[in-house]
Amino acid sequence: MPVSLVRASAEQLPISDAVFDTIVMTWTLCSIPDPSAALDEMRRVLKPGGRLLFIEHGLSPEPRITRWQRRLTPCWKWIGGGCHLDRKMDDLIRAAGFRVDALETGYMKGPKPWTFMYRCTATK
Repeated sequence: MPVSLVRASAEQLPISDAVFDTIVMTWTLCSIPDPSAALDEMRRVLKPGGRLLFIEHGLSPEPRITRWQRRLTPCWKWIGGGCHLDRKMDDLIRAAGFRVDALETGYMKGPKPWTFMYRCTATK
């Protein structure tokens, strides 16, 4: 299968509309400056019924951890290449017009402010 590497901003993909069956996104949405624009672009380039598969870290549902994530994010963005600890990924996906088909959340091993994960399958 031929593969092409395209270097571009996620917020402006140089791809025609409705060309992909599936998009796989892993630990990237946290550092994209405008995640809503990037998700709009992903939705645009997906065919009708296309799938978005992703795993991302983000905002915890625990109020104490959420407070820490919000406190740490300004500094962490600078240290972590623009990474936001406090983005609620499932809400961003739904707001972009995707239907969430399956969602798993939970903590990985490590400090809770950095390890709350979202694993999801969504459909255009």
